[in-house]
Amino acid sequence: MQRIVFYLNATRGLATLPVLLDAGHELAFAVLPPGRDAIAAACREMGVATRIIENVNADTFVAEVRDADAELAVIAGYSTIFKRPLIAAPRHGTINLHGGRLPEYRGGSPLNWQIINGESSAGISVIRVDAGIDTGPLLASAEFPIGPDDTIREAHDRANALFPGLVIQVIDAIETGTLVERPQDETRAHYWHQRRPEDGAINWQHMTARQIHDLVRAVTRPYPGAITASGDAAVRVFATRLPTAPLTGSPGHVIGEDEDGPCVACTDGTLLLTDYEVDGGGRLSGGMHLS
Repeated sequence: MQRIVFYLNATRGLATLPVLLDAGHELAFAVLPPGRDAIAAACREMGVATRIIENVNADTFVAEVRDADAELAVIAGYSTIFKRPLIAAPRHGTINLHGGRLPEYRGGSPLNWQIINGESSAGISVIRVDAGIDTGPLLASAEFPIGPDDTIREAHDRANALFPGLVIQVIDAIETGTLVERPQDETRAHYWHQRRPEDGAINWQHMTARQIHDLVRAVTRPYPGAITASGDAAVRVFATRLPTAPLTGSPGHVIGEDEDGPCVACTDGTLLLTDYEVDGGGRLSGGMHLS
């Protein structure tokens, strides 16, 4: 049994926490950033004490982790960069559940980026945390398929179903002294930035229909959607479909519509917008232009 400090911020942590409890591990406390009241309440319902911490690297909190006599810290979707004193506070150090294939998908929003880049499968990783950003040795990993129309919600669901088993695998290996730590291949390393809503802008003049489709499914709900505009009105796109008819037109031009939505020209064809919202209401129709 390990005594664990658990850092979480979203559903990844909530999927993993009950598995740790069921396996008999002791939770010293769960750590959340401010503003995660629903997640904190879910932790307390599981009987886990919580700490709402503004700055986990503060000396006072590092001392609290040491005083908790924690053997291991687990990070599950907590995006703050940990400094060396915090990393080393538990006896067995700190591990991180990273939603990307490493070292190819270091950095922020790795599941989103894997969809945006049109990957047919996504990788997830458990690593030992060191002073770098996602540079620590690999402890466990898994992959799952991404279909051409799968969304970020489905990718998160599949990752969250796999992470608990990986964590238990790593903790069991720590306890039995059989943990294998594999250094990452730095020649294959690539960093991706944490995505912001404005990064979801659609560039009709330079993106293919498939590229826009991939962007939309990567930033759809629960994210803010892909962004475009009709005149002065912002348009958020949440779902698209690649039509079978080989239509073409001026990129960004709405060339027609059917019962499923407007058809918009891209650089190499067209894309059907099947779920979108126009600020202030209204619909897109033939003859409009998106920018």
